[in-house]
Amino acid sequence: MKGISGNPVLDAYHRMAISPVQGASTVKAPAPVQNPPSGADNAEVKISAQARELASGVGSAPETARVTELKAKIASGDFSIDPARIAERMLEHCEKVGL
Repeated sequence: MKGISGNPVLDAYHRMAISPVQGASTVKAPAPVQNPPSGADNAEVKISAQARELASGVGSAPETARVTELKAKIASGDFSIDPARIAERMLEHCEKVGL
């Protein structure tokens, strides 16, 4: 078989990709998934009040206000980054997690 790419590496790969491998078996499709049994075997999920609060967005007003404030500063060009402070906080975090 003559390659069409002109690149010997690609041609060799192509030959390997289309030729069957000796001793390899045919891949079978996975078995269909059965429906879980009903009744007592099913798991019960309970969502905590804290999780419900987080999902509903209750109490997120301070974060929303801070995001809005930062967006306004970025848009106006008044947002500045302190690289030294960022590096300091990164080091603190690394020490905290044991890196």
